[in-house]
Amino acid sequence: MVRGFPALKAMRDLVHIGASVCDDLAPMDRLTAPLLRQVLFALLTLAVLLAAPAQAAPPLVRELRVDPLASLAPLRVPGRPPLPRFRQAPNATASSLRVADALADGTRTNGKILALAPGRGTYSCSGTALNTPSRSIVLTAGHCAVEHQRAGHRIVFVPAYDHGRRPFGTFEVRAVYVMPQWRRSENPDFDLAALRVRPNRFGYLTDVVGARGFASSKSRFSAFQIFGYPAAALRGEELRSCRAHGLGSDPFTNGFGGPPTMPASCDMAAGASGGAWLFGGQYVSGVTSYSYAGRPTRLHSPYFGPAIGAFLRHLP
Repeated sequence: MVRGFPALKAMRDLVHIGASVCDDLAPMDRLTAPLLRQVLFALLTLAVLLAAPAQAAPPLVRELRVDPLASLAPLRVPGRPPLPRFRQAPNATASSLRVADALADGTRTNGKILALAPGRGTYSCSGTALNTPSRSIVLTAGHCAVEHQRAGHRIVFVPAYDHGRRPFGTFEVRAVYVMPQWRRSENPDFDLAALRVRPNRFGYLTDVVGARGFASSKSRFSAFQIFGYPAAALRGEELRSCRAHGLGSDPFTNGFGGPPTMPASCDMAAGASGGAWLFGGQYVSGVTSYSYAGRPTRLHSPYFGPAIGAFLRHLP
């Protein structure tokens, strides 16, 4: 694909030069000038195509098949701090609106996800660095990575993003892990994905920003702190937070073949999808999945029961 108008303009200019040369040829040579122009144009087109960067392939999507019966006991995996050279003492706590210090230890595990949906353009979501063996996992909503059985392209995670600033750089996604219930039928009870990112110039993700722990089978009425980068009027430029309580279950998801989703009161808009629902100040036990039109102050998360607990426990 020819990328951008400068390349096309340069090609047109070169062809124009070639045409001028043809016009200076002898009368006999002028008979071959149109053919010469076509050959020259074809060669220049090939040169521009070869010079253009290849479109990045979408990340590899993998289904994690797990036995929920293997993890019936409530799961609680603690988080971990960043390496000492990356640490910073917190000097502010998250409010019910904007998070004052996105760089603080713990808070910096939150980040913005940017990606391209083929045929539909760019989009953004939210995610959280998670404590797993690879030191490279970001937890988010399933629809932030795979929709209609297709993965987004050029997915990246930017921890502690704030109004264009990327203090810890950008981490490119190399693989996506989802549950088969989401990939095959987009069951909202399992709207969850884990993104495995490559190290960047600072190092492995959770060495740099630390990692949240995770917990399963918590009360549906627990207190949560919900994080996200809502778009709408805010354009997803700042990390925001709500303090909320779970409100039981969403009865409209009773028939989807999994534990019904869990609502909570929070007024974040699109772009907050995938943001962490933090339990006990350190354990992810939900992610923002959806809200209903006409009810913008209520968000819903998959309930982290035994099946999701097993999925999290088996992440690399």
